[in-house]
Amino acid sequence: MDWWHLIDTSKVFVYMLVLTRVSGLVIMSPVMMTTDTPMQVRALLAFAFSLIVMPVEWYTEVIEPDTLPALAIMIAAELGIGLALGLGLYILFVGISLAGELIGQMGGLSASQIFDPISGDQTPLLSRAYQYLAITVFALIGGLDRLVESLLDTFQTIPIGTIGFHPEVAHALITVLSISFSMAIRVAAPVVVAVLITMLVMGLLGKTLPQLNLMSVGFGINSMVMFAVFCFSLGTGMWCFQERIADIFEIMMQGIHGISPHGG
Repeated sequence: MDWWHLIDTSKVFVYMLVLTRVSGLVIMSPVMMTTDTPMQVRALLAFAFSLIVMPVEWYTEVIEPDTLPALAIMIAAELGIGLALGLGLYILFVGISLAGELIGQMGGLSASQIFDPISGDQTPLLSRAYQYLAITVFALIGGLDRLVESLLDTFQTIPIGTIGFHPEVAHALITVLSISFSMAIRVAAPVVVAVLITMLVMGLLGKTLPQLNLMSVGFGINSMVMFAVFCFSLGTGMWCFQERIADIFEIMMQGIHGISPHGG
């Protein structure tokens, strides 16, 4: 039986574009960019979520391109929307990882590093701890729901098959990068300042009372101060991370929609 003629190719094409946009977000989502999430699971998630979105786009009319370059441009435009939204959030998570790296360097834990298969580099233990804790906080405060809601909003404001690039996306990413860097400084500041004060005090005592030989125990004292202040400031650091999530979503959505974003 020849059943190929029963397939509506226009609906298949629309689903392909929906899947491309969803796949861009899944590729760059920090929650999914872990070795604990197999590639098959990510592909299945993108496929299933696209099936959920498809009924909303069922009656969307998309003009199919006549040439291969036109098709490539259309697919790239859909992929770019998902990638831009996920990249903005990924930059924020990089900032919280940078805070852990700064703390580890100041606390003398630069030698205690583990191999990160995601980036292919050596990652400090505190950086990885901050990263997983940030993912947990992001999930607990409803960040995943906000992420899906933002993606669904793009289907309403930017119809499937729309070709174009807003320069404001680059401006939004630069703004997000600035916010992420300032957040990393704020999160690491308590530990960095405490360790610097400890080093200053030990240096003054070492000059005043050289018979104490504080240099032999200085590394241990720095580590104890670092861990103590780290435990006390952990909640504050996660609060700084949490309050920036809404700003990141707002800035990225403004950039995707072609509105000049502004940082908070």
